[in-house]
Amino acid sequence: MKEWKDRAEVSFVTDISRFDYLRQQIQEVAEKFSFNHQQLAKIFDLPMNELDSLLNNKGSITTEQLDKIERKIVMLCVGFEGFDARERAALLLNDLIKEYMFSTASVAKMIHVEEKDLIDFRQEISIDKNVELKICVNSIMLHFVLHD
Repeated sequence: MKEWKDRAEVSFVTDISRFDYLRQQIQEVAEKFSFNHQQLAKIFDLPMNELDSLLNNKGSITTEQLDKIERKIVMLCVGFEGFDARERAALLLNDLIKEYMFSTASVAKMIHVEEKDLIDFRQEISIDKNVELKICVNSIMLHFVLHD
């Protein structure tokens, strides 16, 4: 299976501040996906008044909030093109196994597939498409349930 880095950093030079750049990116995301202010506030986990302040060049948000918003913008705009759905499901599955110290056998039981199929999936060996779909969907749901 492919190895993924936990974090990547990109630097670039621009004549505008990070804050102004972020504001432009939020506006572009809103236009691209036809998001309204309420949706943007929910997506970026900001109260409406903070989002309005941000978009109107008033107020301030923390560096942590800026980082979180930037990550979401990148994923919305280009992240899903970077790797396919199977790879994303495999990342979530591997995260579950690592974070909760689950065995492959226990995860297979939780997502209702044969352990051999799960092992083959993790090793990128071709398996029945219906089983692959079941692994992907159930892994995503399990991740959601355990992280909610």
